[in-house]
Amino acid sequence: MRDSQPPPSKSAERVIQYLEIIEKATSEKGFAKRYDIFKKAMNNAYASYVIKYLKGSGLVKGDDEEGYILSKSGRDLLDLSRKRRGLIGLLTRELSGDKIRRYL
Repeated sequence: MRDSQPPPSKSAERVIQYLEIIEKATSEKGFAKRYDIFKKAMNNAYASYVIKYLKGSGLVKGDDEEGYILSKSGRDLLDLSRKRRGLIGLLTRELSGDKIRRYL
């Protein structure tokens, strides 16, 4: 039996960081612009990839013209990550195969 749960995977941490950026921008100005995401991504290609991933996963809604906001799923994931970080870690590490590879 494990004493503690693993931290979220690096990929999960990055998704959570982008959701936090969008949440912060939304609280300040009502929506997040592409530039808010670009500041973290540091290049247009990666910013496009992040936006496509977040929209495709149903975590954000919007477009470059009107801005981006968190969807209900995005808000739920962000809340879950704050309240149950260990659960996110358990799911993202265990399901990614990291644990399996360690024991093989």
